Amino acid sequence: MKSKGIDYHFIGSLDDIAYVLNIRANDVQCNPVVISYLLVSENSCNLYIDKSKLSQEVADYLKENNISIKAYEVIARDISDIEAKKTLYLETKKTNVAVYSSIGRGVNVVTGLNLTSIMKCHKNEIEIKNTKNAFIKDGVALVRYLNWLETGVSTGTITEMIASEKLLEFRKQQDLFIEDSFESISAYGANASMPHYKPSHEHPVKVEPRGLYLIDSGGHYLDGTTDITRTVALGELKPEEIYHYTLVLKAHIALMEAKFLEGTNGGYLDAFTRYNLWKQRINFNHGTGHGVGHVLNVHEGPQRIGTAGNEYPMEVGMVTSDEPGIYISGSHGIRIESIMVCVKDEMTEFGQFLKFDNLTVVPIDTRPVDKSLMSEEEITWLNDYNKMCYEKLSPYLSGHDLEYLREQCKEI
Repeated sequence: MKSKGIDYHFIGSLDDIAYVLNIRANDVQCNPVVISYLLVSENSCNLYIDKSKLSQEVADYLKENNISIKAYEVIARDISDIEAKKTLYLETKKTNVAVYSSIGRGVNVVTGLNLTSIMKCHKNEIEIKNTKNAFIKDGVALVRYLNWLETGVSTGTITEMIASEKLLEFRKQQDLFIEDSFESISAYGANASMPHYKPSHEHPVKVEPRGLYLIDSGGHYLDGTTDITRTVALGELKPEEIYHYTLVLKAHIALMEAKFLEGTNGGYLDAFTRYNLWKQRINFNHGTGHGVGHVLNVHEGPQRIGTAGNEYPMEVGMVTSDEPGIYISGSHGIRIESIMVCVKDEMTEFGQFLKFDNLTVVPIDTRPVDKSLMSEEEITWLNDYNKMCYEKLSPYLSGHDLEYLREQCKEI
């Protein structure tokens, strides 16, 4: 704030407040945040919150760190009390009209990304290490779930919603699990052609032993937040399903294997991913990658990989998704999503290059793959990835679950 000449910094985004104060809560479903505001100056830091939400432990922690607790409702009054000629910094997209309207005349308002957003998108070594732990636990839950699904689907009793609830059961069995990081997208057949499909008990859809099934889900653990999508073959597939699945896999690998110069933004990386689809005159109408919070919102900025809104470059420590897809209305939908962290690659005479390290540990189904469409490098990547999954997950699985994992991780 000093370096930017800022006297006051208003923060209205709940994940930023949770990050900077190191607190978590459950005011918002699937997002471990607390309804609040924060106002920071050189000599004070005020948290505006319903005090009844604070345990004694948290209240003591905040007091020790010189955080003043104020009633949630007085934020507008305190904003209006900021003296003329002082500089107030805020992010307009994350400031509501009531707060903004309370700013007094003569106050110099400067806008931009919350300073905390720029801090929290760069994960440190401990956050990355712990997130890797969370992804191994999540991988164990997903493998057990997919084995359960494929074993039981022939009974004709499993619906999309029953399957979604069963996945939550498997996650709850993992150490330090908190809650889902978003409502699972459990979609069979044509329903998977809707990227944000929501299953329900009111409109049950049976998962059958044929075609493709898509599961997009994630969890909050005390050591990290996960988000993963896998599309699996439940039986006989149509040639078009195999063709599209292979194209999506090629797109996924292209981004995971990308090497790029420091300063590259998400628009260029998006083109890396879509190239194999565009060559076939195919596209998908959602972003390719979003930032992922650390025990925070599963969608976080400022980085994103997509066709628009990519001013902020990809930088070391950013944790981002890689999730291309193909969606054929009334027929099928395919998405493969893993989470990756940006790391340094090589320094050359042309500058510092960056790359991605994978974090997700769940096998990628090889049954729908058409090897004739894959390059040798892509096949090697796929086999190496599944081998890694087996090595990391097999110590935590036994019996039929271990057999299923071994089968899923076989080389092609």
